[in-house]
Amino acid sequence: MRLPLVSRRSKTAVVGQDAQGRAEKLLADSLRLLSRVCLKAADVLEAKRLQRQGADRQGKFLERLDRARPADRVR
Repeated sequence: MRLPLVSRRSKTAVVGQDAQGRAEKLLADSLRLLSRVCLKAADVLEAKRLQRQGADRQGKFLERLDRARPADRVR
């Protein structure tokens, strides 16, 4: 009788889908983390550039306007 073989295949397929789902979630989380790291690096580079241009001697730095504040975000 071949029914046990069919059920074994379906369990393998489910396990494979679970592994693929975990891998996709890990990749998505890694990309989110990488984007945060890149954002921080860009902020540091921009601050250094402004410092070289004398913004620190004025006693103030420019504020970024292209980032929405959490309260301003539309859901």
